[in-house]
Amino acid sequence: MVLVMDPEAGIDSMSRRLAKLAHSLDLPVAIVVSHIGEGVGRLGPFLNELKEAFGRGCLPINLPANNGADVIDCLLNGEGESDLGPVAGFHTELLDQVVEIDDALMERYLEGEEPNYEALHEPFERAMDQAHVVPVCFTDALSGAGIDALLDIIVRHFPSPPEGNPRPFFIGEGEDEQPFVYADDPSKTLLARVFHVTTDPYLGKLCFFRAYQGTVKAGDQLFIGDGKKPIRVSHLFQLQGKERAGAKEIVAGDMGAIAKVEELHLSDVLHNDHALDHVHHKALPYPTPLHGLAVVPKTRGDENKIAEVLARIREEDPTFEAHFEAETHELVIHGLGEMHLNLVIERIKNQGVDVETKPPKIAYHETILAKAEGHYRHKKQSGGAGQFGEVYLRIEPLERGGGFEFVDKIVGGVIPKGFMPAIEKGVRDIMRTGIVAGYPIEDVRVTVYDGKTHSVDSKEIAFKTAGKFAFKDAFLKARPQILEPIVNIEVTTPGDTVGSITGDLSSRRGRVFGTDAMGSGTAVVKASVPLADMMDYEPALKSMTKGRGSYTMELSHYDRVPERIAQELVAEFKK
Repeated sequence: MVLVMDPEAGIDSMSRRLAKLAHSLDLPVAIVVSHIGEGVGRLGPFLNELKEAFGRGCLPINLPANNGADVIDCLLNGEGESDLGPVAGFHTELLDQVVEIDDALMERYLEGEEPNYEALHEPFERAMDQAHVVPVCFTDALSGAGIDALLDIIVRHFPSPPEGNPRPFFIGEGEDEQPFVYADDPSKTLLARVFHVTTDPYLGKLCFFRAYQGTVKAGDQLFIGDGKKPIRVSHLFQLQGKERAGAKEIVAGDMGAIAKVEELHLSDVLHNDHALDHVHHKALPYPTPLHGLAVVPKTRGDENKIAEVLARIREEDPTFEAHFEAETHELVIHGLGEMHLNLVIERIKNQGVDVETKPPKIAYHETILAKAEGHYRHKKQSGGAGQFGEVYLRIEPLERGGGFEFVDKIVGGVIPKGFMPAIEKGVRDIMRTGIVAGYPIEDVRVTVYDGKTHSVDSKEIAFKTAGKFAFKDAFLKARPQILEPIVNIEVTTPGDTVGSITGDLSSRRGRVFGTDAMGSGTAVVKASVPLADMMDYEPALKSMTKGRGSYTMELSHYDRVPERIAQELVAEFKK
């Protein structure tokens, strides 16, 4: 992972989150400091801030020189003068860190031998793999200073995919899951993973993949994960920047693209061997979309066009969601923030569909706090064939985040097994639309324990209806509760506005955990706040910090809403 940072902006919350993500994924990290021509005096303090934030292994591999117009190597070179001082000191500090990885190299180094490229190459890569060294490169995108040097450093010193820490694959499920060790060998069984999906105006759906093992050839028949039905690779492309050229094969280590295969999705694993059933890859921890917006087409009949566009965006973006709310007859989209949703709206309009948006919606949930039993008899007799189904069920709360469990405890066949899926479907339908305030229900276990049937009139639709209203009967007795999303927020702000930031967060029902003072006069404020009180935070933060503040936000958990707010939500739903 390469983090590009601006020394004037400092180390913001997003950079910290990305560095933490790289650590959790066991990825080597390098830092590229840009804009070196705009403020050379800021580079020395910023380098110290990097060490404080990411550890003493955060060391420069080259240095700005000639007042930011050039760079000078400090890994293989110990002579000369940089904008940050003599190169020798930085050279020694970096070598001291690298040789700690290799005992034999350290012994020779302590005896006075200066290691050359061949001696340092393998230990330096290991040092990056183990996060013992996080190299810092200096560049300037406007003048081009350090760009060629950066490319040389990547090629000469950074670990290549086979040399770096491999991303683990797994085979099997549950307790039988085992790591699958692959080899970077084009002659072995294929193992490839889809890492990006997009839509090409000429090719349609386009799935980008990387081949970890084996070879993909045009015309091959491949399997997706544990799927038994093969797909055919009719359109195979080689990638070169934004250009795509037809390819006959993609070998291990290369990236390619497959077009016009609708069954293929993000994070799918491709292989060509039935023995690799259930081979899979751990998905990245994508953030939860928290911001909602209701979208209404200005022209009747455009609903289908919007649905098609949103379906394509969902395919491409795992942090975007869209659903139709039956109760309010609204199409609601969810994203990571205001800018994310604005881009989606712009994309819809680019397809020739003009839309209006309504105020953001909060993704409240409903749940229960107690056990209860419910019963419903569905009986319909209005000429012709009748309908009959009777269901007794019990509901109980699960731990927060437990989701939904459906348990069949019918004894003696009073409800035939064939009707149980219909009962579960009825329960799931009403859980999706909510009962007390119109929000999805979660963290509930439903146990069906009794019922009755009719030899002629019992049908799936009857038991679906009976299950739905038996659940509603029990839910209203089980101390229903509305839950609201609570987010963790980190605000990077100038030190002189910390008081304003903490006071504002407290006024939003927030709990401030603490404040960390950073270099360059900035601070990071950490807090948890109900999402409902954060919808107008972006303009408020800009106002308080004169545009110098930034923040990141992620879902923490769901918690009970205060009684006053719950009553307002219920009243609004009833109205």
